[in-house]
Amino acid sequence: MKINILTLIVYILAIAALSAFALIYEQPAIVLFILMLLVLFPISLAIFLYANSRFEFSLSYKTPYVEEPNSPTFLLEYVSTSRFPLFSCDVYFTADNRFYPNDTVHKLSIPLTQKKNSFSIPIESYDIGLISVRIEKIVFHDYLSIFEKSVDITLDASVPVLPKERNIGDFPPAVPKDGPDEFTESENIGNISSDVKEIREYRPGDRLQRIHWKLSAKLDDLFVKEMAHTSSLAIILIPELTKSKIHDTAQSLLSCIKVMYEKKERFELCIYNDKATDYKFFTVTNEEEMIEAMTHFYCQPLYEGEENALDTYVNSSGKIATVIHIVGKKIRIGE
Repeated sequence: MKINILTLIVYILAIAALSAFALIYEQPAIVLFILMLLVLFPISLAIFLYANSRFEFSLSYKTPYVEEPNSPTFLLEYVSTSRFPLFSCDVYFTADNRFYPNDTVHKLSIPLTQKKNSFSIPIESYDIGLISVRIEKIVFHDYLSIFEKSVDITLDASVPVLPKERNIGDFPPAVPKDGPDEFTESENIGNISSDVKEIREYRPGDRLQRIHWKLSAKLDDLFVKEMAHTSSLAIILIPELTKSKIHDTAQSLLSCIKVMYEKKERFELCIYNDKATDYKFFTVTNEEEMIEAMTHFYCQPLYEGEENALDTYVNSSGKIATVIHIVGKKIRIGE
């Protein structure tokens, strides 16, 4: 806990000046006011010591994503178990775009006057990317602003800002696939064989027909059967994180993803990490998976080249597939 020496000196001088004024002019009302100031000091300190540790904070977002040029809205919420409010609290935070790092510390002053409340953290973003807010410190003040307590805290939240879609013409391209046989059943995304590829834990959205009931009953948890695809060729999107073209690349990538999952095309997204010289695959069949893939895309380091991701994929003997290479506004299709 710290003491604001300047405020304390001003408080003492104010009491001294009032005392001198009361002594000279013999005003009882001023004497009563001085007594109130003297009593207020220990009361303010006692309430401050009691209340400052009885607030719990959390950071969240209003929507899981926004589309440019809109800015995401972050919500700072608190819950209090204190019987007394605190009228002054300073929240120190940083806000940046992963593509454009910024370590400037901002301050938001809020009152803690209710048992539960929330405040919007103002963020302005005019470009695509992952907007992250990180709260690092909260400072409580007593009623007289003489005492303050600084609490180190780590709260963070991120929201992707997606580019606007653009018209990419007749897309996706026709991809040759093996025809279904008597062991094949129709699915929304691609052709699925009756062969079981693996057993995994149930995830929301999995079809009930895929649940492995015997194993689920035995292990007292839900497990599903992952079926093998009969298609010999798939579509793989490979975007380049070229620094000078990142906005156009993100716009082209998002447009491709939306068109393909809305048409129920089976495809994978290959996102490259230039520092690790590695990549990660994503399957997108709904909006939630799209946000996950774009968020991962936004978290990768930018680079100067225009074929880094493609070269790494080709040289690694990747999956047999029709590759769609995305650099800026260029969407190149090859195998």
